[in-house]
Amino acid sequence: MATRGLAIAAALATGVDGARIARKKGTSMETESSPDCFSPFDKKALLSLNACSSAQETVAKLDKFGCYILDEPRVYQMGCTEAEVVCGEGAGELEKEGSAQIVTADAGAFWRGSSGVANTFSEGGLGMASDFYSEWRDLESKYARMRAAVEASGGAARLEVAGQSLQGRDMYIVRFRGEGYVHGGPRVFLTFNLHGREWITGMAGIYAVEKLVEKLKEDPSYLAGTEVVMMPMANPDGFLFSTTTNRMHRKNMANVSCSSNPGVDLNRNFDSHWASGGSSNSACSDVYHGPSAMSEVESQVIAGVMKEAPMTVYIDTHSYTQLVISSPGWSRTRDARHTEFRNIGASIVKAIQGSHGLKFTEGPTAATLYVAAGITIDYATDRGALGICLELRPPRYGGGGFAPNKREILPSAEETFAGILASIDYAKDPSSVPPAPTPAPSPPWFFR
Repeated sequence: MATRGLAIAAALATGVDGARIARKKGTSMETESSPDCFSPFDKKALLSLNACSSAQETVAKLDKFGCYILDEPRVYQMGCTEAEVVCGEGAGELEKEGSAQIVTADAGAFWRGSSGVANTFSEGGLGMASDFYSEWRDLESKYARMRAAVEASGGAARLEVAGQSLQGRDMYIVRFRGEGYVHGGPRVFLTFNLHGREWITGMAGIYAVEKLVEKLKEDPSYLAGTEVVMMPMANPDGFLFSTTTNRMHRKNMANVSCSSNPGVDLNRNFDSHWASGGSSNSACSDVYHGPSAMSEVESQVIAGVMKEAPMTVYIDTHSYTQLVISSPGWSRTRDARHTEFRNIGASIVKAIQGSHGLKFTEGPTAATLYVAAGITIDYATDRGALGICLELRPPRYGGGGFAPNKREILPSAEETFAGILASIDYAKDPSSVPPAPTPAPSPPWFFR
């Protein structure tokens, strides 16, 4: 993967240095000379890969043209189909030979127009009547909104600093502790935006804080005997970099031996079957698992919150593909609590579908999506929780991938919160949730 790292470096450098784009601001067109987070992808083609018989050969071919693979696991473990890549050259040749289809000749301009950059928000007050969720928001605007929600909670929520990121930014948690909660009682912990580029998850995290505050104002007894802890921004350094410099940055900002793609993938860095599948030892890889398990300070901060008290449910929120997936990620074997996972998963799917009608796919991570070791949900499951990953909007095909249209922000946040409430209800009383329906048996292979 080293040659690919050099190719990506050249591609991204060319994009930043050559950014001279005409952009629409308000009602007029004006020339913008300063680069933004989409600049590394300006005048580079966005392609969708076709099915391939050999992922290794396909990657070698993409390396040759200096292409950047937006989601490596989909190429290596899902036969390439529909995986997206950005190529500075060779796009026409790849399309001509049938390896890929060109989505747009200018990925930067395409994403800038269809999704948009992260904006500040200065309007005072809370409430869904404001337009906070009509745009992507920057880090400080999200933190300001979170603080305002906590201040308006009347004591139902408490804002705490769980630790600092590698670059020294506070990693906040919002703690909701119901009356009568004791150590060992029902406890739900949620993290959002562990991957920098997954902006839609961070917006859902702020929304969840606001809406749970509202719910507790209406019904102070809702969390009786229960604790809910939310970390709306689990990777502040990586998120900030994705808003200012590289929209597709996934990892944290660790100083590794790859200047073109710094950082460690925090969701491959946890001490649960670390480096045993679905990750890479190449520092240039988007799924670089780091030099050792728990090497990253962000991983340590998150683990510290997990270890404060026993967890009943842990949810890590990601995007995209509309999935509700659970442990195990490291293996396709069944977890000992398979039935419990299917029951809580089915309840979350039902709640999400009841919000805007979208049906999410549910199942174990490795069997439903792909093998991924060293991930947060397996680490939480090892510690007694039901580890769940929500993969939010958009769908796998044609929805905008990691840069969806900003119109998706609010409905995604609404349905995510509905799923969160279902998980809290399950944690409070698993018997209140009907068992998941038994799936129909699969037909013999010769009928498939």
